Amino acid sequence: MSWFKERAAYSEHMAYRDLNPNRYVEKYGTNKHSDHSKVLSSDLSINQNLVDNLLYKLMILLPNRTLSLPQNITIVTDYKWSEHRDNDSSVIGCSLFFTLLQNGLLLRRGRIILSNWGNRGEPASVYEDAFSRFIIVELLKPKSTTNYNGINQYGFHKYLNAKFAKLIPEYKILGVPKEVKRDILKTLETDFGLTVKDQSILLELVNIHDGNNKELLKFLQQLIIIGLVKEVHRGRLPELELTSFNDRPSMKEISVNSLER
Repeated sequence: MSWFKERAAYSEHMAYRDLNPNRYVEKYGTNKHSDHSKVLSSDLSINQNLVDNLLYKLMILLPNRTLSLPQNITIVTDYKWSEHRDNDSSVIGCSLFFTLLQNGLLLRRGRIILSNWGNRGEPASVYEDAFSRFIIVELLKPKSTTNYNGINQYGFHKYLNAKFAKLIPEYKILGVPKEVKRDILKTLETDFGLTVKDQSILLELVNIHDGNNKELLKFLQQLIIIGLVKEVHRGRLPELELTSFNDRPSMKEISVNSLER
């Protein structure tokens, strides 16, 4: 099973690889790269099948859904996924557009992308098909209909525990100054009720099995929330208002509409 073989741009991507044969080679080996989870399987097909299981689930679960978050934030997803590719087909996958609202008011449009992200994560030493596997969350830039800011990304090569078929819950915020990171963690803890431990955020524990729909949706919502809070502290999302956690519901009170459709 390879989720990427089903993508519309798969053949164009493989042609790109033929022209760039040194881009997807294995350099370090499984569990030997500093950026990798230390509990990946040496059988690359196992890693691939576990993550693809989650990608297929997200493809089914997310379209046409309303996600109600703390701070009166609402995410409304579009009804179907679109095929995603860059100009040279080096990055392919699927994207799902959504609307970000607060107190019922439209703030921005955005999208969730499931894709490889170039050669990040050295996929040849993690997955049988040598495709990296990422969740990427983006928001449209102000006054733009085509240009996006990436607000958060999740590389499964960092967090897959293949031995126990689950995702490692400890998630670290990268790419922001130390002072900003401290403020982001404080906001996530006080305004959204996320658990912060040793500079990491403890995400919803996702076990990779057939009955994990609720935990998988909560996990995805937490990734979106982290991205939104990062944007507020970066000064790139001034229209989103955050207030005291004491007056708002915690992440435990997140509602997921229509889990059984």
